[in-house]
Amino acid sequence: MRSGFLQWDRLSAMGGRPRGSTNAVLLIVSFAVGQGSIFLAQTWLIHLGALDLLAAFATHFSFAILALIIVDFGVPVVVARRISLAGDGEMLDVARRCYWQASVVRLGVALVLSVAAFIYAWIGGDGFSRAYIPAAIPALLISAFNAAGIFDGLGLSGISGLTGMLAYIASAVALVAAGAQSGDAGVILGVALSVGYGIAVVAQLVVLWRLGCPMRVGTTSFADCGAFAREGLGVLFAILPGQLSFRFQIVVCAAVLGQAGVGLFVYGRQIAAAASQVLEFVRRAHFPGMVRALQPAGATVRAGFAAQQLATLLAIALTLGLMLVGGGCFLLLSGAFAQSGLVVALFSVGVMTGALSQTLAQAAQGLGRFRVVALAAVLAMLIGFAASAGLAALLGLVGLAVAEVVAHVVGALVIWASVFRRADGRKTLRVSA
Repeated sequence: MRSGFLQWDRLSAMGGRPRGSTNAVLLIVSFAVGQGSIFLAQTWLIHLGALDLLAAFATHFSFAILALIIVDFGVPVVVARRISLAGDGEMLDVARRCYWQASVVRLGVALVLSVAAFIYAWIGGDGFSRAYIPAAIPALLISAFNAAGIFDGLGLSGISGLTGMLAYIASAVALVAAGAQSGDAGVILGVALSVGYGIAVVAQLVVLWRLGCPMRVGTTSFADCGAFAREGLGVLFAILPGQLSFRFQIVVCAAVLGQAGVGLFVYGRQIAAAASQVLEFVRRAHFPGMVRALQPAGATVRAGFAAQQLATLLAIALTLGLMLVGGGCFLLLSGAFAQSGLVVALFSVGVMTGALSQTLAQAAQGLGRFRVVALAAVLAMLIGFAASAGLAALLGLVGLAVAEVVAHVVGALVIWASVFRRADGRKTLRVSA
């Protein structure tokens, strides 16, 4: 028996679903270590006054993460949902089939994005781009084989968090090293991302093997991959608009505040984004339970938020905390750190509105309403684009923060009207009768 690891027979006996709170804690700790290391490295660059390197890294790393999200193709949600709905005796077979279907789909996406990235690097990129992008492209190909969705579905999402933080730690260490040798910064940082993802994927597959759930090579059909891709595309379209909105904010910020302003904006903005990511981890850890708790005949907004009560309470606490800390930094500090504090305070409201909107979206996904969530996200993105461009020109950073809240409200209203309005109406009638 392989000591130190939960074996598959024990996992199956438990229903394959450890408590969501444990996974949530592991995901949050992993994110704090991974993203925290990036934050500390960027703080060191501000201390050195290397704002140009900070802006270059922040922009390229942000778009690299966007490319990795596209490669992931909504797989964690699709796989987790399929495994959660499977019987305990079927979980292993479902996990293996889903893994290879997902890997085939993601590898195809990764190859397309890799070619596009190479073309951009040599035609439209600057010196940093031509060094960073080729070195980071292997990360896209490697990430096609990650097993995060398998861990989520088995109720072990904390493991995917522990392995996922490795790429961030590697990039943070490389960023500190690049700060002293900026001439080779692009290559150093790109290689670090690829190496980090390589170690993470190998670690995931080793852990699954030790659990007694090895992802042995299996066969899959074009039809199965096509069906998987259609589901994943619906989830991706729900995720992608929010990610594109943030990158659009970077572009708008560069036009309004200049390149140095981009570095400070991303530095402060990522603190609010980190709070939103913590909430996403909490929702992710409780997603299998939400799928089982929501019944199509009685799926109401109240039921969705009841399944994610912890995430909602944390959203309130984090919003208030960011307001106080960010406002305090703006009032008490000076220079770059004061400006970053202002960004944190302004975007703290978006943490709350985004959390409420995403809980509705996840509840709808739990019911299999992927297209509705995708449509809501696209509409919210388009309105957010228009609001960001218009309000940023008038109000600067305040306009960007307001535009984000507007986008969240639009997305939430579309999902509620399309999925939950009738159920809520029936619930109200039953209560009042």
